Amino acid sequence: MVIGILIALQINNWNEIQKGEMKATTILKEIRSDMYKDLELIEELKPYWGREIMYFKKVLPSFNPRKEITSFEGFDTISKISYSELFGYDMPFRSSTSAYDAMIADGNSDLIINDTLYSNIQRFYTFNAPTNENLFEILRQESSDLNYKYAHIIAYKPFKNISDLTDEYLIADLNIYFQSKNFYYWRTFVINQESLKDIIFQIDKELEQ
Repeated sequence: MVIGILIALQINNWNEIQKGEMKATTILKEIRSDMYKDLELIEELKPYWGREIMYFKKVLPSFNPRKEITSFEGFDTISKISYSELFGYDMPFRSSTSAYDAMIADGNSDLIINDTLYSNIQRFYTFNAPTNENLFEILRQESSDLNYKYAHIIAYKPFKNISDLTDEYLIADLNIYFQSKNFYYWRTFVINQESLKDIIFQIDKELEQ
């Protein structure tokens, strides 16, 4: 009788372990899927942000874009672009966090038994993702401040395009703004891309076991 109970308990424990492992596998696959979506969005947005940053180099040749931002076809002929383009920003990068959020909400974080992997996933979603949001909000505020401060220039268009832009105060303020853009580009599209690829590699190795 006792032996039968012990066997039943062992079978039950084994079943629970199997369920936990299957659930952990599902969670990791869903997180990996979200991270692939992030990588796709990074590849989609990166050229637009890089192009905007290169616009300013036409205004201030001494400005140094991130080394990852390369020139593009037609760069030498972009001088005719309206200088009002310099005051805006492109679509922000926002991470897909649904799988991670669901794991935390359901109390399933302990199912990922690889501490290093969990720590890296947690860091990405609790540090990298909100940092992206915060940096973009800073950029949005800087853009709003510039649009307010130089509303007369934007409205009355004393300059035809970026090649005609000569206002030293405006260029100095734009330089500060584009330094922020430069940092946003590096933090969002370079560091995040590296982190995502590294974590996906770790997830793949974990799923192979």
